[in-house]
Amino acid sequence: MRLWAACGFVLLAGCVTTGEGDKMRADINRLRERLDALDVRDKDLTDKVVQLRKVLDEATALLGRNSADLGARVAKNEADIAAMTGKVEEAKYLVGELQKQVSSTTSKVATVEQTQQRIVDRVAPTMPEDKESLWKEAQRRLAEGQREDGRRFLRSFVQRFPDDARAPQAQLQVGLTFVQELKHSNAAAEFSNLIQRFPRSPEVPEAMWQLAEAFVVLKFCSDAKAMFQDLAKRYPKSPRAAQAKTRLRDVQKIARDKKLCTS
Repeated sequence: MRLWAACGFVLLAGCVTTGEGDKMRADINRLRERLDALDVRDKDLTDKVVQLRKVLDEATALLGRNSADLGARVAKNEADIAAMTGKVEEAKYLVGELQKQVSSTTSKVATVEQTQQRIVDRVAPTMPEDKESLWKEAQRRLAEGQREDGRRFLRSFVQRFPDDARAPQAQLQVGLTFVQELKHSNAAAEFSNLIQRFPRSPEVPEAMWQLAEAFVVLKFCSDAKAMFQDLAKRYPKSPRAAQAKTRLRDVQKIARDKKLCTS
């Protein structure tokens, strides 16, 4: 505010030479051009521009009055020139400050836009178009612990490329992410879907094992026993076959405990 109060000095009468007046006009015109080039999007910046234009208008008026009676007040020339020079320098300083504030505002806007884009990508990540990129992106997100996003990418892979040899693996991974989150009902649905949709895939024995284990956690002991028996019978060479026989005996021991088995 003290800086703008100083602008009142421009109302003092005075005289300048023709050359000095032309130079000052040129400086003022250049300042006007710089102001016009600024894209002011902030209210505070707009107010300052208005104040600055007022300073320049008063300076222009003073030059006009001095030109009318040039030579009449030679003794006062030096004081007037000094005052006018100060105003011009002040205006130059203010323009520089405005440019800095505009640059700062632009930088902040860019930061906000980048943040918004990250939020959009987090909520609804863009799916790659080609198969390999989609698979790699799904695996990357799983490796980074982004299970929810990983499921989106894996499901998209299964839906768009069901004939790919990795589709059953993608379905299995979806179920395993639910196991990690202790959402066994969701996991059981995914493993069951894999067995029905890809009955000949090498992932079926693992899906049966995981489904049976989910049944145990959910206290569906009868279903778990049936699944372990079917796994050992259908896939005797599978690494899970021997484990299935052991787990079958475990489930049979707890089958009568209503706290551990509801069916």
